[in-house]
Amino acid sequence: MMHRRALLGSLAGAGVTLGQAHAQENTYGTPGPPAPFPAEVYRERRRRLMDAMGGGVAVIYSATTLEGEGQDPDFLYLTGIVDEVNAALVLAPEERLTKEVLFLANRDIESERWEGERMPVGSAVEARTGFAEVRRMNGLGGQVTGMASRSGKLHFMGPMVGPNQPVPRALEMYRNITSRVPGVSIENSAGMIAWMRENKEAREIELIRGAISATERGHRAAMRQARVGMHEYDVKDIIEAEFRAGGARGLAFPSIVGAGRNSAVLHYPLDNNSIQTGDMVLCDIGAKYNYYCADITRTFPVSGRFNDEQRRIYELVLAAQEAAFRVARPGVYYSVLQEAADNVFRQAGLIDSFWHGLGHFVGLEVHDAGDYNRPLPVGACFTIEPGLYLPDRGFGVRIEDMYLLTRNGCEHMTRTVPRTVAEVEAAIAGA
Repeated sequence: MMHRRALLGSLAGAGVTLGQAHAQENTYGTPGPPAPFPAEVYRERRRRLMDAMGGGVAVIYSATTLEGEGQDPDFLYLTGIVDEVNAALVLAPEERLTKEVLFLANRDIESERWEGERMPVGSAVEARTGFAEVRRMNGLGGQVTGMASRSGKLHFMGPMVGPNQPVPRALEMYRNITSRVPGVSIENSAGMIAWMRENKEAREIELIRGAISATERGHRAAMRQARVGMHEYDVKDIIEAEFRAGGARGLAFPSIVGAGRNSAVLHYPLDNNSIQTGDMVLCDIGAKYNYYCADITRTFPVSGRFNDEQRRIYELVLAAQEAAFRVARPGVYYSVLQEAADNVFRQAGLIDSFWHGLGHFVGLEVHDAGDYNRPLPVGACFTIEPGLYLPDRGFGVRIEDMYLLTRNGCEHMTRTVPRTVAEVEAAIAGA
């Protein structure tokens, strides 16, 4: 009988993904197969991270609950495991035999009657997850302590938190180990995974485009169907129905729809205001497609036509966005984009009405991992979202688009979403 590790190797060598190899098997229980990519994608990411570590040991924890934000994005990025909580990934590139281990939560047969069956540790779960070593969490501390005593170094991969927040689980474990094993040090490696995630792979970009497509449907439907007398929640319902029709399984973040004065509230949290004649409607929305996010904002006049003041402010915001886009290219710092947009508002005497940063990275999270203090790399996917907020005039305008840095410059990923005054008015009219 072929040993399970030999089986894993033979499948990879034959060009067969683990997901394909088990496609016809019963997939009951958790953890499920890696998603959204096959196991070898995550194995290669772990290999690259271990190469960057150069030695030592790292522990990356899963989420403690899947409610709200879902799986921890670093854990998901490195394992593809979306449905396990209270788990951990251990990487130890200097170990001779076991360089990576997946630790799953201890089983509780009684709770499984309520929450669903979980697979026993063994060859089946190893083949499904793509890990040659899968163990239970009650062995995590001893395993990491032994590895640390041999390597002498523990890599802290994050998250970085403020002084009033709870100490991250990995750092708490590391401190316990260093107090008991002399000579073991803790190295700040919190940027390593973020730098990997900042540079999007082609397969990730494809899924981001899927999220953009569903989000575009939502914007077009909102522009076409919003009417005076509707509530903001009616427009949300229209938008989110289009997300589902476009194949998106969830929201990248809670949809923001603000009409009238509420369009001048940055992250307006409510949705019960009724739309009045002459209102501007701001929709800051994003679908989540196969775990990847989009984030696009449009502001439009419910009447179908911008009045003179609305048009003037809208075109200033558009000009600021274009100014930032023109300087976006690999090797530039994001602060250069920010300054380009700021200059447009400064010259117009409205810089004090721009109340937030220019944008953010997008990927597995809507505010994705990345380092704004480093030059932007090829593969960076980010937003440019200038805005002007004029509550005393009863409206605000934000225009947010997504961009991708390529070897040839910067691609405007959301250029087909109506954006100019003429395009927005045409979309409202149903053109």
